[in-house]
Amino acid sequence: MKLIYIYDALCGWCYGFTPVIEELLQHFGDKMEVDVLSGGMFLSANHRPASAMYNYISQAHKQVEAVTGVKFGPAFLEEYLRTDDVMDSEKPSIALTVFKQYQPTKALSFAHDMQVALNHDGKSLNEDDTYRQLLTKYQLPVDEFLEKMKEDANRYDTVQEFKQVEQWGITGFPAAILDDGKEYFLIAKGYTPLDRLLEVIEKIKGKV
Repeated sequence: MKLIYIYDALCGWCYGFTPVIEELLQHFGDKMEVDVLSGGMFLSANHRPASAMYNYISQAHKQVEAVTGVKFGPAFLEEYLRTDDVMDSEKPSIALTVFKQYQPTKALSFAHDMQVALNHDGKSLNEDDTYRQLLTKYQLPVDEFLEKMKEDANRYDTVQEFKQVEQWGITGFPAAILDDGKEYFLIAKGYTPLDRLLEVIEKIKGKV
């Protein structure tokens, strides 16, 4: 079985859902692999400075915390959200595209690291320094990685990923699709607790 996890690095509910996906994979062990795709929540027409989101997120994060158990850090809530850093999904999405060329099996871990860097540590995902700090954990060639992020081919592949997600009709994040080798099943549309995911997967396995 393959799980296709569709997320966005700037999506607060995705920040709360990634740990659930990690638990799901632990539950199935080597019987399930995961492919992480970027949905592209903040692109071109949706770009906005962080400060424009302050009023909304300063309230909305409370519900995400209550439902999912994740914590948003003061560095994000009280510092980052008062800056004019542009909230743009493209660069972290390209970073994930490049990362998958090096260590595809650790893509979920890297995706979560980007979420933590933003939502807890208040780091900008537009800054190369943020990626420099995150990549040390994976012992990757940092300068080479950052150069690859500037290549047109990797931007193109990332945009194609956005288009694939759109073609599937997925416009909200997070989402998860189960690929049983024969067909695709949408098993999560928005945050979904682990027990519900397991229930849905067992039903699918029973029918297949």
